[in-house]
This record gives sequence, structure tokens and C-alpha cells, in this order.
Amino acid sequence: MVNIKDLTFAYDGNKKILDDLSFNIEEGVVYSLLGINGSGKTTLLKCLNGDLPSNIDVTSFSAQMLYIHDEMQFYNYLTGEEFLNVILNFKDVKLDQDMYNELLSELLMNEKIKQTISSYSLGMKHKLILIIAFLLKYKYILMDEPFTSLDVLAADTMIEVVKRYAKNNNTVIISTHMIDIAQEISDKILLLSNGKIQEYDNNFKNTKEIKAIILKG
Repeated sequence: MVNIKDLTFAYDGNKKILDDLSFNIEEGVVYSLLGINGSGKTTLLKCLNGDLPSNIDVTSFSAQMLYIHDEMQFYNYLTGEEFLNVILNFKDVKLDQDMYNELLSELLMNEKIKQTISSYSLGMKHKLILIIAFLLKYKYILMDEPFTSLDVLAADTMIEVVKRYAKNNNTVIISTHMIDIAQEISDKILLLSNGKIQEYDNNFKNTKEIKAIILKG
């Protein structure tokens, strides 16, 4: 478990985007991070990953954490498989061939993995990074709006893959504005509003109940 205590962040001394946030990141849990636009969801993920400096020390867990977002850098001239092998070699991790084959099949990447990344859509890039994250066995995975670039079939598949990964004592935090997906994938919901965070068990009966807490703040 990671204990986040009194996390505060403001851009250039302006109004606090995150104001003394305290919450726990538990193992084996999928969190959905919800909030209106501008509430600080991406800022929070960047602070947790250490991409933005804040008042908390992330060194105890940052090495076990991967942040998946739209601005990740790729070697576009490589194929997906070549890029994956570069990362595994750099990390000195042996490829788990069985897991790799299973992920390629589930995420419909068997053919695409042989193509250059320059031909990939954003959704395929997210799939590639997720495969790498699983193969490297990251304990904590942060995902910023991963479902906006996926079709219905790909989204359903990713939901199942993520839920299964979390069951092995891993943690996934997903920032999303897609309430239906949040209800389906989450064990817990983190609501970010006015610089504060509230945690809810995902016992909501429908998306209207989730929408109500977002609008209430």
C-alpha cells in the first residue's frame, strides 16, 4: 500500500490545483479517477509519477510505477515488437513468451506488433505500452484517458485485461470522463473536486449515481 499524505500542488504559485490530498493506494485495486475538466486529474497522475515536483516524496514507489498517457515518446521507425524488445533489454527483463502471446491475442495486436509504430493509432500505442507494462510487471499503472481512442470491442477487451492484472496484487489508476467504463472497471472511485479528493467503493447501481456525485463535487 502507498500512503499519500497532504499532497499539494500549484502552478507557478497560483491557486492550488491539489490541496492537501490524503488517500491510500491499495494493492489489487482498480481505481477510476473522476472529476470535471480542469479538476486536476492529469496533474495528480503526474505528481504521483514524479513528472511534476510536489511536496511528497515519490521515490519509494516511482520505480514500480508507469504512467501511460498521450504524449509518450516512441521510436516510430521501429516495429512494435522491436520497440518492446529494446525496452525489455534495457530493463534486463526476459520476455515471458506465454504472457506475451496471450496479450497479443487478447488485444488484437498479433499483426500490428510486426508493423512500424509510425502506422499506429493512438489506441494501438496505448495497447503496446500496456503490453510492455504487464511484461515488466509494474506494480502501479497510471492511465490518463486510455479509452477515448478505443472502439467498443477494444475497450471491452482492455477492461478485462486490466481487471485481471489488478487481481495479481497490482494497482491501476485510470483517469476517465467515461462514467460507464468507470462503473464497469472500478473497485473504487476517486473523485477530485476543488482541490480535494473523496474515495468511494464502487457500489453504485447505475451511472446516474456516479454522475450525481461528480456534479455535487
